[in-house]
Amino acid sequence: MDLVERNSDSSIRHPWEIARLRFFTKLLGTRGVLTTKQLLDVGSGDAWFATSLLSNLSEDTQMTCWDAYYSPEDLATESASPSRLHLTNAQPSGRFGGVLMLDVIEHVEDDTGFVNNIVKNLLQQGGWVLVSVPAYQWLYSEHDRQLKHFRRYSPRQMRSVLLSAGLDIKAEGGVFHTLLIPRIVEVAYERFRQSQPDGIGLGRWSHGPFLTRLVTSVLGAENALSLFVGRQKTLLLPGLSYWAFCTKSEHVDSLD
Repeated sequence: MDLVERNSDSSIRHPWEIARLRFFTKLLGTRGVLTTKQLLDVGSGDAWFATSLLSNLSEDTQMTCWDAYYSPEDLATESASPSRLHLTNAQPSGRFGGVLMLDVIEHVEDDTGFVNNIVKNLLQQGGWVLVSVPAYQWLYSEHDRQLKHFRRYSPRQMRSVLLSAGLDIKAEGGVFHTLLIPRIVEVAYERFRQSQPDGIGLGRWSHGPFLTRLVTSVLGAENALSLFVGRQKTLLLPGLSYWAFCTKSEHVDSLD
């Protein structure tokens, strides 16, 4: 959850968040990288994703969460309870074996420079990057403006950013395919009625455990299909989000 979406009660997570966590955890497992010891979560928000992912990893794995909007209170709370998870609001030092950039690149005006900096200065040679972004600029709406998104991406646009940063795309795909339909309806209604959504993003979810589990299960079943199709080289199913699993090209560090 982005920090701008955070509210006073984060105990009930949005089904999208839960399904997203499970999808990317399985994806990383299929790529054989869950044994990576030093991980960086860029734009980590309230760190729920990072904390949940760590619970599936070995006890010697360290996770650094970097978000420019962490407050002094956020950092003080983390430092008071030493753990395998570390928060920072400044670019960390050192290099990491794996980098998560999940729904963060769209928040940065200079997306190409941002990704280049991370790959060149923070990613180990041979390291991996997992990226996700909201898909398709024609779906850009008030929802995106409230979340401070500069843009949404077509697969071709995102590939261009990743390749220019010296990343090799090993697998890619769409995810949350069925959610495209309600988003299309929502955007059309907003433009026709010139209305704006009430509240911001994931923090609006206030339904009970039963409905949360039901919607999560439906999204989870769909995500199994997304994983299967993502392993293929011939088909990219459109989804509300685009993802890519990449590795650092061998020539990148030699250019430093």
